[in-house]
Amino acid sequence: MTQRHGLALGRLETVVLDQLWAHGAADVAAMHARVGEPRRLTRNTIQSTLERLYRKGLADRYKRGRAYEYRARLTRGEWLTQSLSRLLDATPGADSALVLSAFVDLAERTGEANLEALEALVRRRRRERGDPA
Repeated sequence: MTQRHGLALGRLETVVLDQLWAHGAADVAAMHARVGEPRRLTRNTIQSTLERLYRKGLADRYKRGRAYEYRARLTRGEWLTQSLSRLLDATPGADSALVLSAFVDLAERTGEANLEALEALVRRRRRERGDPA
């Protein structure tokens, strides 16, 4: 199967993938109970959604008895990193300095605590790499 992580997700795909991240592996029946029933969606709709996530390389599936159990192939962080990378690759003129500046602007707009958290992340990454402070 071709892995195509980072493809755009539909609204229902996003909800189902979020459930896989939040609650772990699920078969169609369990996912239908969590997502389909509250939205009055058929079991077939949920099954098709899980299958699309599998074909996109975002979910793995394992045979459990007569049914498949699905689980997220990537963590939420891995998916986000790959999605942002693809977005940047597709954005004309998105050099690293411009991207970093935009990211700092976003952190600042969302609050001083996020700007401080970003600074702490940078310091921690440098320590992990053994870089001097």
